[in-house]
Amino acid sequence: MSTTSNERLPTYFIGHGGVGILFKPGYGPVQQDLREIGKEIKALKPEAIVTTCGHFEGDSDAIQVNLKEPTKVWHDLGPSWHTTFPHKVLQHLLDKGIKAEGVERDLDHGIWVPFKLMFPEGEDELDIPVLQISTYAGNDLDAHVRLGEALSSLPGRIVFIGSGMIVHNLRAMREGTTDTTVARSIEDAALKALSATTPRERDAQFLALQKRDDWIDAHPTEEHVLPLYMTLGVGRDWSEYKVWNQDRYIVGLSFLSFRLGTLPTTSEVLSGRL
Repeated sequence: MSTTSNERLPTYFIGHGGVGILFKPGYGPVQQDLREIGKEIKALKPEAIVTTCGHFEGDSDAIQVNLKEPTKVWHDLGPSWHTTFPHKVLQHLLDKGIKAEGVERDLDHGIWVPFKLMFPEGEDELDIPVLQISTYAGNDLDAHVRLGEALSSLPGRIVFIGSGMIVHNLRAMREGTTDTTVARSIEDAALKALSATTPRERDAQFLALQKRDDWIDAHPTEEHVLPLYMTLGVGRDWSEYKVWNQDRYIVGLSFLSFRLGTLPTTSEVLSGRL
């Protein structure tokens, strides 16, 4: 599983939502954009997907790597999966100075809900290994940028996906108000950050969100936004981006999703690299 720097695949942050987006009325546009992201990722033909989400936290100073062989819902893998790739990722993090440990757990809804839409059964059966790693516990955004930077040098054609929400306040949603001011404001700030002239400035603007007066209203707890900062670390060298599910928010939730990096060129596809 060797690679060179110009073979790195783009990275994604997706707003995953809850189980309701699979069947409740009104989520058609959100579903469609997640399907488009999934088709784009499938076309990249990655060797594996490494993902982290807001429902899997490690310790404040340690990352957990799921060593359990994933469910057959997503793919049918040979016996080598369990003993090779997850352990390679774990060792890679350790080699990069990231405190990490192996655990065994099932995939949570932050993965299987959006993946059900991105790779719907009967349309695009997912035959790509999926490995979930944790975030850190707590609210250290910089630590998650560094985690992404460490992961970015993992060899192979790997797609990294941060699954969370750029605004996640279930209490506000349940109160039944119609005020989307916070969701709109935070999403606008995120779009401004994405359009920054350099990745360094982009990261600085995203890190500054934590200091906003309305941040606590967007994230009473910050576990759902941490995967975004992992994505920033993976895409530290890329200024190019694409946005999905913009302006598709309800009170307390934003489904904004984006890609950092560009897709391979037509010549790369024709040369057999895809």
